Amino acid sequence: MPKVSEFDRFGIENMSKEEYEERQRYVLKNCLCPGCPTYVEGDYPYGYCFPPIGTSRKIMHEKECICETCSVYSEYELNHTFYCTRCSQLCQTYKQEVPAGHE
Repeated sequence: MPKVSEFDRFGIENMSKEEYEERQRYVLKNCLCPGCPTYVEGDYPYGYCFPPIGTSRKIMHEKECICETCSVYSEYELNHTFYCTRCSQLCQTYKQEVPAGHE
């Protein structure tokens, strides 16, 4: 089975707790989610591309995605969209590479 590190563009697998918290703060600070047409006011935490955050608990309908215009998206060379409803970069890539949990 592939290792998480093969798909984790954020490198969280090998981070200390402090590094992880710093990276999460960075993602939240630079994230464009609150300005997205799909975003629902008051949903927090956003930064859905970051693996441990997960999908939104409030967003029920996808409208338009602005992930590709986000500096976090380009800096970490992400390649999926609608993280808020479809899960993080790591999760979407893993689903693509290992369909239904099979190698």
